[in-house]
Amino acid sequence: MKIVYRIKSNEHGVILLKRRKIAKAFRWWLRENGFSYDSCIFFD
Repeated sequence: MKIVYRIKSNEHGVILLKRRKIAKAFRWWLRENGFSYDSCIFFD
């Protein structure tokens, strides 16, 4: 069972990431640049 991070924003659509550090960095980048986003974690 693997963890998948889903990040959804209006500008970038839905992004599925398998790496925690990349998902964390992408969320940080969105926040720093003023984009709104919604994220969740699910198991694959």
